[in-house]
Amino acid sequence: MQYDDKTIKRRDLFVFIRITFRVAAMFPLADNQSSDLVRSFDLIYEAFNLMVSIHIAGLYICTIYINYGKGDLDFFVSCLIQTIIYMWTIAMKLYFRRIRPNLLNEILQFINEKYELCSAPGFTYVTMSGALKQSNLWIKSYVYCCYVGTIFWLILPIAYRDNSLPLACWYPFDYTQPIVYELVFLLQAVGQIQVAAAFASSSGAHMVLAILISGQFDVLFCSLKNVLATTYIQMGANRAELNKLLEVQSITNADTDQYSYSVEKHTPIEELLATPSKICPNFRIAFKMSFKRCLQHHRYIITALQKMENFYNPIWFVKIGEVTFLMCLVAFVSTKSSQDNSVMRMVSLGQYLLLVLYELFIICYFAEVIYQNSQQCGAALWRSPWHLHISEVRSDYLFFLLNSQRKFQLTAGKIYNLNVDRFRGTITTAFSFLTLLQKLDARG
Repeated sequence: MQYDDKTIKRRDLFVFIRITFRVAAMFPLADNQSSDLVRSFDLIYEAFNLMVSIHIAGLYICTIYINYGKGDLDFFVSCLIQTIIYMWTIAMKLYFRRIRPNLLNEILQFINEKYELCSAPGFTYVTMSGALKQSNLWIKSYVYCCYVGTIFWLILPIAYRDNSLPLACWYPFDYTQPIVYELVFLLQAVGQIQVAAAFASSSGAHMVLAILISGQFDVLFCSLKNVLATTYIQMGANRAELNKLLEVQSITNADTDQYSYSVEKHTPIEELLATPSKICPNFRIAFKMSFKRCLQHHRYIITALQKMENFYNPIWFVKIGEVTFLMCLVAFVSTKSSQDNSVMRMVSLGQYLLLVLYELFIICYFAEVIYQNSQQCGAALWRSPWHLHISEVRSDYLFFLLNSQRKFQLTAGKIYNLNVDRFRGTITTAFSFLTLLQKLDARG
């Protein structure tokens, strides 16, 4: 079935992100119907991946302690970068799997069960297919970039051929011995894969939710614009009445910049006449039925956004600080590496820097998309030919417009608003710290 088919079927919107969650051990492999063997394997898999991340973070903390005050700022900062990355990985695993798993499941289940596939019957329609296609495209490209960016570090020891490790940290034993080296290398490889999966899962899920909810806004906007057409269909209007209404509404259809991800398509009059509906000879009753669906859909979207905000605002508050320091530190080490002519190391650090910027961008950009969509409901409603029935619809229109004026803003800890300005501000702060760090390095 084509994505843009009006008869698009209901489906699980989170198939790929669930897979990413499970790779990162941030979502159960087992369900309520799974056998004891599957559940046991699930617990072992979670514990193993968590311990791998914990032991690498612990080794880096020991490395920082041992090398503190020895004057090698480049190495110290490199260890600090990896410590921050692995501490964040551990925090995300615990937050998603152990601290707030019920809210995560509630969000996914709530959106899956109640999302609208297609806008209400009218002269035009949109479906969720565009948003679903875009969410799959964005999440897959982001996840693959995360894996490539972190796993690239595994190539460095192979390229150098010096029996080194991907992650340069202190070990209390000689890891260069046969078998021991292979085992340590394997554990670090697993750790890097877990870093990629944890970063991709945490911010990737935010991105997918924002795109899908924006798709629901698209469906709502089309339903609001066509609310009078839906009312006429409920009344069993004839061709002449529908043509007259279409002629008035066609002026608003000329605006092509109405939707974030959906493509609006026209419904032939013949199809509208054949639409099965409850015949309501009274315009007021038919309008109430049509408008009620829009109100319920709007309430569903706001509820989904509130759940998303409750889940993500604590971790994004920490994330802003983490990203600020990571950008500063990675840029600093990249500068030092360029002076040492370490091409492979520069490429690896450059990938890290790009991934950190990319992650911050998707967090802020898609929050901005949600914010912009949340203030467009009134404009969508005004696109209907309301003036034809102003006396019957006035009170309902005013009530909806009054309640839809409040814009929804995703936040970081309910302190910072997530938007494009926050993206720019974080970059500015990070490079201010970079300048300070470079001055400290220059002083020795």
